[in-house]
Amino acid sequence: MKAIIIDDEKHVRDGLQLLADWKGNGIDTVYEAEDGDEAIRLIKEHRPEIIFTDMQMPKRDGISLLKWIAESELASITIVVSGYDDYTFMRNAIFYKSFDYILKPIDPDLLNETLERAVKKWKEEALTRRASGNVETIPSSQNASTSSMRKIEEYLRTNYQQDITLQEIADRFYLSREHISRKFKQEYHETITDYVTRIRMEKSKELLAKPGFKIYEIAYHIGYHNEKYFSKVFKKFYGITPNEYRTSVVK
Repeated sequence: MKAIIIDDEKHVRDGLQLLADWKGNGIDTVYEAEDGDEAIRLIKEHRPEIIFTDMQMPKRDGISLLKWIAESELASITIVVSGYDDYTFMRNAIFYKSFDYILKPIDPDLLNETLERAVKKWKEEALTRRASGNVETIPSSQNASTSSMRKIEEYLRTNYQQDITLQEIADRFYLSREHISRKFKQEYHETITDYVTRIRMEKSKELLAKPGFKIYEIAYHIGYHNEKYFSKVFKKFYGITPNEYRTSVVK
């Protein structure tokens, strides 16, 4: 089994490494992360069964990390280790199904009792998953990937006017850019950039059929800040200019 300790304070990470009976609980590898962003990268790569996380960290904090874990439907067991006896932190820990909430300074007996229970719970859940035919994994199954891609597709259709970057999508949906690029193309048979362009072109045709809109207004409305660039993209996509298309449909 594997575990990860997420805390921006090195002495806390060192303390957990020293105090926890890892081998006694069947854990042979323990990773460390200083913040939520690094944690997500390591969790995706190594799939630890047990996650210890602080709540107040730079970049991505504990609440955001717990949210990502919950939405990713990870099979990991999460234990919060915090120096704050804070209602908001505790409420979010409960809401995102954290297994337990341990206060700093860490009591070694409490730590190991919690770790033992967490490992036992993970094993029980793993047996249940196997019995029902679901092998423990980060949600990369076809159903989970399809669901994620549909949510991304819906987001693109709603926000096509914006200059959406792959990194923004990755941050919003808590997935890697590589995973999104690969799975989206598998699902929709085109890249995200091409997909957004097609949505913009389809919308521009609708607006060109309405004489009240000027070309530069249409360009701006669908997300282009340069009329000439819009006309260039439109001609490449349809083989004619926006004006030529308008002339053909508006009598």
